[in-house]
Amino acid sequence: MNGQNQQQLSIESLPWYRSAPEEGSSRRGGRAHAEAVLQAFSFGPFRVIPYARLLERGGSPVALGSRAFDLLCLLISRPGEVVTKGELMARAWPNVTVDGSNLRLQINVLRQALGDRQRGMRYVLNVPGQGYCFVACVSREAWPLKQSRGNSTTTPLNA
Repeated sequence: MNGQNQQQLSIESLPWYRSAPEEGSSRRGGRAHAEAVLQAFSFGPFRVIPYARLLERGGSPVALGSRAFDLLCLLISRPGEVVTKGELMARAWPNVTVDGSNLRLQINVLRQALGDRQRGMRYVLNVPGQGYCFVACVSREAWPLKQSRGNSTTTPLNA
């Protein structure tokens, strides 16, 4: 795929981003301030930091291709929920038509990286005719970031 079809994404459009409300403001009427919060996800011995495109096991990076990583991010953002094959394919192959075997291959790559079915651990289940479901307990961590005014770059608060 060439770079012409790629869309530029703002940080606000990412599923693991949320604005932090101003102190003392209600969710409904409050304004978001310049500090943003990105999320990291943890399950079992793993930690996923989506904005850094990083999967760690026990603090060590785990190699995972970009399509399998995109699938993982979508699945862990909706644990316990069936994510349709169409949604998964649209995430991993935006603006491209691919065969369902490509999805099955990438799910197998993801399962291998996670050690799914090893030592009794299960993470990704196939729901026949529907899609896939992430079945491990997922916890979310907030990672505060300071957003620069005037551009779309972000820097960690502790940087």
